[in-house]
Amino acid sequence: MWHIHIDAEEMTPDFKQHVLEVGFWVNNFLHEPGHDSWEPNTHLTYKTTSPVEFFDVFKALEEYADSSKGLKGYIEGEFIPSDEDITFKPFDHSVPLPFKVSMKNLLPGQFKQDEIHVSLLRDQSDARLFDALEAMGLYMGQLPTPKGIRRVYTMSGLRKQIYQLLPILTKYLKEAGGGMDCSIKEERIAQKWTSSPDVKLPPVIDCDNIEWL
Repeated sequence: MWHIHIDAEEMTPDFKQHVLEVGFWVNNFLHEPGHDSWEPNTHLTYKTTSPVEFFDVFKALEEYADSSKGLKGYIEGEFIPSDEDITFKPFDHSVPLPFKVSMKNLLPGQFKQDEIHVSLLRDQSDARLFDALEAMGLYMGQLPTPKGIRRVYTMSGLRKQIYQLLPILTKYLKEAGGGMDCSIKEERIAQKWTSSPDVKLPPVIDCDNIEWL
């Protein structure tokens, strides 16, 4: 599966109309008071199973964004090499946290290489799992879905870091439980575009501050 996400601080009506016409849809995040917020003001998504279609759509979108100047923000094109469902079981608080990461801001012109998303239903999952994920250093966003509000916990960084942390976090989720309709996926950056080098981007893992517990 291939995804393209438009994360906009600002977007002109003409730009929004154009991307809706080519197949994007609005998929805006909710804001949770009391949590660090990295959600864009507007979030649009395009999905395809065809790599040819992915690269064609991204190239056309990049060219339109450059010429129209209608977007302030960034566009990320991602390949999803793994997406694993986690079978629900009651939360086991005795399972120890495997690690704790600290985050840092990217320097102007930098971009993440890879990321992990843990997705689960907010109202049917155990809040102690939310606390555990945040204690490990993942940050949270929320999306409305037909099943209810879905929480998405994320950590981004270098591909080497994600390869190291993904199997460990997957093992923790399976052993600890508590997540209803839970999945963990890797989303690998394949294409990227920013409206300017200093555009606001979410933080990434500080490779000098990974604590193994």
